[in-house]
Amino acid sequence: MLEKQKADLRKEIRGQLRLLPEEEKEILDRQIAERVLTLPAVTDAGAVYGYASLNWEIGTAEILKELWKKKCIVCLPRVMGETMEFFVTDSEDDLTEGAFHIMEPKNGCRSAEEYHSEIASEKMDQEFHQKSRYIFPTAPILVPGMGFTENGVRLGKGGGYYDRYLETHPGHKTIALAYEFQILHELPAEPYDKSVDMIVTEKRVIRCSIK
Repeated sequence: MLEKQKADLRKEIRGQLRLLPEEEKEILDRQIAERVLTLPAVTDAGAVYGYASLNWEIGTAEILKELWKKKCIVCLPRVMGETMEFFVTDSEDDLTEGAFHIMEPKNGCRSAEEYHSEIASEKMDQEFHQKSRYIFPTAPILVPGMGFTENGVRLGKGGGYYDRYLETHPGHKTIALAYEFQILHELPAEPYDKSVDMIVTEKRVIRCSIK
């Protein structure tokens, strides 16, 4: 029953997203990007885990470009079977179309865990090591979704990739991106569904009351 409710909601919200006029979407995306890029959780982080958005999702291109420009360590996901892993990227040139037509890190990009191990073992220069050694396990992670409640309940796209990743990597601060019409009074949720810490919309930053 819950799965059907979720599927119906996903279909409804996806329809709303696809009907959003392009000019309006660009304005909303810019407003969301500006809020994300001024969050202390992001500006104070040495690394940010993000994602490359599909054309009907909230656009993340501006966020990623600004983070790359500021020399932040930007980790993006690659789907690998039933799981996903994050890899370090330096620019959009490191991306190629992968699973579900999503732009993903190319082969040859180092995994975030491998890069973190290099830092932790002091293979990097000392100054960078001192600045960055603790950033990966607790780095903020930008989370996509179809719908959210103000207390952080998230309706994903149905693959369960973020739920599984967050189950095994619980230290990250989760920041969801959403348009205001994606904020709902309630959502069907199951025990394995991971809530988010914060939601950024074009109008506000919602600090969720439960996790």
